[in-house]
Amino acid sequence: MGFAANVLVGVATLSIKYPIGGVYVDVGYTEDGVKFEYSVDKTQIRVEEKTYPLTQVINTEDLKVTANLAEATLHNLFVAIAGASQVGNIITIGNGVDKEMSVKIVGINPAGFARTVEIPCAVASGTVGLSWRKNEKTVIPVTFDALESPAGNLCTITDAVA
Repeated sequence: MGFAANVLVGVATLSIKYPIGGVYVDVGYTEDGVKFEYSVDKTQIRVEEKTYPLTQVINTEDLKVTANLAEATLHNLFVAIAGASQVGNIITIGNGVDKEMSVKIVGINPAGFARTVEIPCAVASGTVGLSWRKNEKTVIPVTFDALESPAGNLCTITDAVA
């Protein structure tokens, strides 16, 4: 039997640290929340004498975070565009340099305390498009792909206990 208290309902905050050694900056409101996706590709190890796999090995791991940023700030636009550089209030696109940043998501765990997902090293990817339309808000779609951190992992997920 399940426990209703373990069903998570609610939003999370998304923050970006750029450059990696800097401080986290909250991206503000989102449209449709923040999505965390981990995927893995495995190979099953089989032998002729068995009808089932003996074990599995991981070939590749991918982790990405996606969101639609409802606050169309220059900073949010800058972190969303992979090949962008920023000096003051000017963003330049097309320099071909991918910028590494850290990504943090903070939501609530089943105990009602913070659940923090921290990705020490990530890059923006995907298509970023903006539209200005009558009576509609402009959102910045963003995807962050995790890279191997200096510690050798993709991310940590920590539940606060108090």
